[in-house]
Amino acid sequence: MASPTLPAQVTKTTERTPLLGDPLLDEANAPAVNPSEKPQYGSEILLLFRASVPIALSFALQNIVQASSILIAGSLGTYELGVVSYGYMFASSTGSMIGLGGATALDTLCSQAITAVKSEEKAFVLRNYLQRGILILAAIYTIVIVPLWWFSGRLFVGLGQDEDFAMDTGLFLRVLLPGGLFQVMAECLKKFLQVQGHSFQTGWAIGIAAIIGFGANLLLMRVLDLGFLGAPLAHTVYHLSTVVCLLVYTTTIPESVPCWGGFRKGRLTDWTRFANLAIIGIVTQAAESFSFEILALMAARLDQVAIGAQGIVMASDLILYTIPIGISVASSHRIGNLMGAGDVSGVKFALRMPYILSLIFGIVEFILIMLVRNSFGYLFSDEEAVVRLAAHVLPVIALFQVLDLSNNGACGILRGAGKVHLVGISNILGYYGVGMTTAWFFCFKLDLGLAGLWGGLVIGSAVLLIVQTICILLINWEKEVEAVSQQDHGH
Repeated sequence: MASPTLPAQVTKTTERTPLLGDPLLDEANAPAVNPSEKPQYGSEILLLFRASVPIALSFALQNIVQASSILIAGSLGTYELGVVSYGYMFASSTGSMIGLGGATALDTLCSQAITAVKSEEKAFVLRNYLQRGILILAAIYTIVIVPLWWFSGRLFVGLGQDEDFAMDTGLFLRVLLPGGLFQVMAECLKKFLQVQGHSFQTGWAIGIAAIIGFGANLLLMRVLDLGFLGAPLAHTVYHLSTVVCLLVYTTTIPESVPCWGGFRKGRLTDWTRFANLAIIGIVTQAAESFSFEILALMAARLDQVAIGAQGIVMASDLILYTIPIGISVASSHRIGNLMGAGDVSGVKFALRMPYILSLIFGIVEFILIMLVRNSFGYLFSDEEAVVRLAAHVLPVIALFQVLDLSNNGACGILRGAGKVHLVGISNILGYYGVGMTTAWFFCFKLDLGLAGLWGGLVIGSAVLLIVQTICILLINWEKEVEAVSQQDHGH
């Protein structure tokens, strides 16, 4: 089959230009930068901003159900709080990586395909990628995560935990197994819709599901008195509700109906590229997540004041982290979209936007953190020493946020170009080769305590940004765009 031809007509990007275009109704490819005219920074930044905000809000809504579970568990007792907190921590570090990391393959493949193939082929190609993703990631989840969670109780006993606590946590994870599978499906559907430009609708669907999940937490944990087991059941209800809401939208909105079409045979044809991108995405997501778990373990060796302050600064990082994710996902879609359209000049111009937008957000976040740093800790603790230490460390967190925003933007660029392996290598080098070792040295050898831990992570994050930026600058974008135009998307 002949490769898709590059667009013959070059169009100008404006603030009214859709990020991805309508995959079914818009006959034109992604907008390009007209070489004869001066590039418009304002319109391109606004384009990325509008795409980033609903994606960031969607991720924020996803945290509500888990946070409410932990809060309700805390009201039930210290033991229940421990089981729920540890259960969610283990689930987030294992099973959630399949959905969150694996589904990033759709960011790359769908964003490139949506502008690379002919208009009449888009629905078929997107449908294939979606269903291929659900089947492959569900298989990985079943083979790897199901046995791990099912026998996790014995694993925790072997690691030295109290037997009752270990077995109850294992029971928590067993009950959560269906929820993990629904999460895989939800992440694939979410990416499928976001890459078509339906980010706001996706946010509404997740918002409805979050309300249902919050209600399920109250009903199961308090009204029906199921204790800590109500948390994984409520989380399963939430993910199932997300899948149902996204499917309802996908199968009833005219623009998306042709992209669904139900499951059909042959969806695993040419599955290797998706599997490779998905596995690298999982490893990359896990590497970043594990680095923060290691940081928490290091902080646990400090005194109780430092441990309390660590909880406060981690809470601030969790609140702010959704913004970098939004920029990362939107950037990957934008770059992949322009590459699929064969717009080399548009790609090169768009490379600057994630850095600029990240800097703007970073400055705002830095100022906000500095303004509230002396009072923020009182939201979590009444102990003066804990609040003072948190206030001392929060400026370091503010600097980390500035770097993290840019790192996620750079990550999005590389993912949109299909260079996820470079993201993984950069993460390992930045966070483990430099960040964790420097954090340990600052904290325990130089006796800088909690500030030293986060100072080391800031240095690692700076190295990560330098490495990812070098990777972006070394890419031959003409060659990569040509490779995308030659890519067989299975149509």
